[in-house]
Amino acid sequence: MQGLAERLAVIVLAAGASRRFGAADKLLEPLGGRPLAAHAFALAGACGAGAAIAVTARDGVADLARAAGLVSVSVPPGGDQSASVRAGLAALPAQVDAVLFMLADMPWLRAEDLAALLDLGAPACARDGAVRMPPALLPRAWCEAAPLSGDSGLRPLLARIAPDRCLDRPSGRLRDVDRPSDLFPAQG
Repeated sequence: MQGLAERLAVIVLAAGASRRFGAADKLLEPLGGRPLAAHAFALAGACGAGAAIAVTARDGVADLARAAGLVSVSVPPGGDQSASVRAGLAALPAQVDAVLFMLADMPWLRAEDLAALLDLGAPACARDGAVRMPPALLPRAWCEAAPLSGDSGLRPLLARIAPDRCLDRPSGRLRDVDRPSDLFPAQG
């Protein structure tokens, strides 16, 4: 029988165009002394999954992912979110039956957030109020059977998760970075 780690993969989606951020690549912008994406990549690499994949569209981001021990899967720049999800799924080893999806622009997640999802088991996702979001632990079969298209990303899959499998997490840890001001949220 295969071990739990071998049956679990983590996919970090890191190929967004950063359109709202401006000219700079937000995933390479410094936060706490290292590039923004390095936070998610380090967390993904340490979560105990048998496979760790980053879907990237730029060389600098791919280099960061590899430095953290993740396999980098490249997609063309400017593609939609669903193309990134499909590329990550296509790179999974055959034995994987559950996928932990993360976003590279969510640097405030903690290991305890991922552990809570893993303890619950697939399917499960984070929730901030009524909003379901990554990180999300999904059955591979769900992902491969879903008609993912456009910029809907994981939303159709998250909508299928029963409410009691949505874990409320502190909203500060579920923030993503869309604009330069998001790197320095108001203290409160």
